[in-house]
Amino acid sequence: MFVVKPESKKEAAILEAGRELFWKYGFRKVSVDEICKAAGVSKMTFYRYFNDKATLAKKIFDNELEKSMEQFRKIMQSGISVPEKMKHILQMKSESVKNISGDFIRDFYSDNESGLKAHIEQKTASSWETILDVYRQAQQRGEFRKDMKPEILLYISQKVTDLFNDPYLTGLCGGPAGVIMELARLFTYGISPDPFVPENQ
Repeated sequence: MFVVKPESKKEAAILEAGRELFWKYGFRKVSVDEICKAAGVSKMTFYRYFNDKATLAKKIFDNELEKSMEQFRKIMQSGISVPEKMKHILQMKSESVKNISGDFIRDFYSDNESGLKAHIEQKTASSWETILDVYRQAQQRGEFRKDMKPEILLYISQKVTDLFNDPYLTGLCGGPAGVIMELARLFTYGISPDPFVPENQ
């Protein structure tokens, strides 16, 4: 499941347990003891692989990000039509936010003490540079508008995490995951009707 292959089954169990617990309860509410119990390992084993809970969270985030980037590259390199590519990218985005709690998003994107927020911002910026390169290649192939400025998407993405904590938006969209999907649709389709969603939905 993980892009960066774990050293052992025990490390893989810790990564999977941490992912499930963080996704459900966020970063702050989950303890190392709870992760160890869910993974079926001792604390000594945990610290053999990870310095602390934040180190584990960063590796989990890196694995998930790289997995998403691999999927994105495959979609963009496929021979399907541009609308179909956008449809698949949205579906991928939808899958990536499934079962993620509001606590997870708030914790991961606002935790300054552990360095988690800075780590995520750095990794996300790097991934967006890759995405921009892929979009520019698509422009050169004539798949995207020639006058589209991919850099605008990068700038907006750097500001968008503040919206995850906005009570009005989260209430309007049914939670932080809903905000993410609304923004993804806006980036992809603008304000025109989504061709893949029936008009009565």
